[in-house]
Amino acid sequence: MRNLSAILFLFVAFLTACGPASEDRQLMHERAKHVQDSIADYIHARMAEAEAPGPMNLPPPAAPQATNAVSPNPNK
Repeated sequence: MRNLSAILFLFVAFLTACGPASEDRQLMHERAKHVQDSIADYIHARMAEAEAPGPMNLPPPAAPQATNAVSPNPNK
């Protein structure tokens, strides 16, 4: 019975010692913050790129002007 108690105590102590440590949780939160910041930076850069004017900032082509000239093809 004494051996069983010792084995059970060691088993519980092993499970308790191998659980997630506070250092692991802190590292996990640091990594999550890094990933969150990276995603936010990426989205911010893409939004700034989308808001910026294009490389060829040309005015739109002018609309054709109506003329009173007679068409060379009378069927049109």
